[in-house]
Amino acid sequence: MAIDRLMELSRDVGTLRGSLRTLRDEARQAREAKDEAERRAQALASRVRDLEAKLEMAETNLRTILEAARGSAGRTDVVGDVEMDAILAVLRGDSEAAPS
Repeated sequence: MAIDRLMELSRDVGTLRGSLRTLRDEARQAREAKDEAERRAQALASRVRDLEAKLEMAETNLRTILEAARGSAGRTDVVGDVEMDAILAVLRGDSEAAPS
């Protein structure tokens, strides 16, 4: 009876060791996946900052061009602030801000 119990406990220990090994592997894989996700998130955040900076430069350049067009001596039609804002809204992809 004691030997049967000892054998049963040995099987349980073996099962638990196998489960522990599996869980450690899963935890390691989860940490690696988390680290990779954090690296990708940082790279994407950096890309977003770069694109926002480029958008700001493009907007500034467009405003400069529109101001130059507005001030052209030979022009009879004037690009107003509403039109400038509408053009900028379209370029931003902000269809709600653009007047219809």
